[in-house]
Amino acid sequence: MPWMNSVDSREMAALGLALLGSIYIVYKAMSIYLATPSTIHILRGPDSPSWLSGNSETVRAPYPCNATFESWIRDYGTTFPVYGFFGSKEVFTADTQAITFILNQPLDFPKQRFALNTSRSLLGDGLAATEGFEHKRQRKILNPAFGVAAMRDITPMLIEVAHELRDAWKKELSHSIPGSGWREIDVLPWLSNAALDMIGLAGLSNLHDTKGALGFGYKFNSLCDSSNELASAFRGLSNGVSLNKGIWMINLIFPFLGRLVRKSTISKLLTLKAWCIQPIGSNVAINRSREMMERVGSQMVTEKKSEAELLGSSSHIGGKDLLGILVRANLQVDAAGRLDDKTILAEISTFLLAGHETTALSITWGLKAIAETPSVQSKLRDEALAFPNDSPSMEDLNALPYLNNVVKEIMRLRPPITHVNRTAGSDTIIPLARPIIDKNGNQVHEILVRRGDSILMHTYALNTRLDLWGSDALMFKPERFDKLPGAVSDIPSMFGNVMSFGAGPRGCIGWRMAVLEIKALLFTLIREFKFEIDAQLVMTSKVV
Repeated sequence: MPWMNSVDSREMAALGLALLGSIYIVYKAMSIYLATPSTIHILRGPDSPSWLSGNSETVRAPYPCNATFESWIRDYGTTFPVYGFFGSKEVFTADTQAITFILNQPLDFPKQRFALNTSRSLLGDGLAATEGFEHKRQRKILNPAFGVAAMRDITPMLIEVAHELRDAWKKELSHSIPGSGWREIDVLPWLSNAALDMIGLAGLSNLHDTKGALGFGYKFNSLCDSSNELASAFRGLSNGVSLNKGIWMINLIFPFLGRLVRKSTISKLLTLKAWCIQPIGSNVAINRSREMMERVGSQMVTEKKSEAELLGSSSHIGGKDLLGILVRANLQVDAAGRLDDKTILAEISTFLLAGHETTALSITWGLKAIAETPSVQSKLRDEALAFPNDSPSMEDLNALPYLNNVVKEIMRLRPPITHVNRTAGSDTIIPLARPIIDKNGNQVHEILVRRGDSILMHTYALNTRLDLWGSDALMFKPERFDKLPGAVSDIPSMFGNVMSFGAGPRGCIGWRMAVLEIKALLFTLIREFKFEIDAQLVMTSKVV
């Protein structure tokens, strides 16, 4: 009889995993005790509220309390140890020089294994799940898809989707209370669908566009039709991941178990690993979504490859969309430079899943801040209405100074990712911009980390440091970007002197597109609508 039909076998499997977990905890505890101490152990830092989870609940919260960070920075400096799971320690830093040093050396400070494992198990071996040469190879192939020229080409499509959202909301308003002129709308689902449509058009253009550009893109039609297979697949995967905190926690606490969660495992519901590690409901959602994504995505890749092979490797094939660029990369003579079909599918999954969720969440929080700040809303609307038409180009959007300031301020206060984790690949000395005082009262200008030490670089804490941004650092104040404090120029950044998209060789490859999407949506919506917020509304943050 199959083991899954036996309660006793399930209990034995659970006991087996519990035993493995216990052995691993002892191993980690001994490793911590016997390890050659790094500077971490002589630095001052906050006490641990829990031996089990340490300070993790605070430092890894979606949008933690800034007052806590400011208190820590005031008491211990910009770099200090915090407690992780089972009494382990990691370096917390909001120091500009330390973060710049780490992010510019990705080979010496790789992503943590659990993050790579989680990305790989959910999305495949794409850009988010690779390191070293493989990551560099993939990024080199993908870079043209996110350059300035490509962004210029896709701007009309982003504006088109923004118009569709505007028209849909106008239709919703037609059903408002007679004479009121207003209607309460939950904007996040709408914005999520709009972002998915934008990425679909930009990333998966139609092969049969005879103009060789992005004139005809892949239409999810999420704003008006929920039946599209690929759109449904990505919603299911996103919802499944949101429900399934088990994968993340298992990979974080027990890396050796996280390595078991692979595509081959996650695609089978009734297996030992999936049953033990994942809640059944979320596993079903992920399983079904992955199957649908692979089926539809494989068909799209096959069609692109067939036409590319028929027409040759001309640069116009497939336009300048993501999928077209990947297919052209596969036509390279040098086989070592090619991406196989599985990797292409992984890139598509990464691009769509990560891109549309982060954009939707950022602009949702942005609209909330705009609604709560009437002066900002009025000034932004006046600027948008002063533009002669509702279809600006990329250059037009970039030439609107207050819109630029608003987007920078949104990204500063609500970065898509609140923190970035790395692991020391070897014993390394990390320089500090701001000296700290250790337990012995000595001033420390650099810290020694040992191989395997975990480092947590906190984006949100850095973006809101009072000593960098001023006493109004927590206020939504777009005007600050008209005259920034000199100190913020030291923040490692890809956009707007904020670390919201990371920095260095592993910085967010799609940051230009994310910014352009937000600008297109804000420009279009603020021209048409006035936003207010229900005083009783409670918004909660979400990790993506």
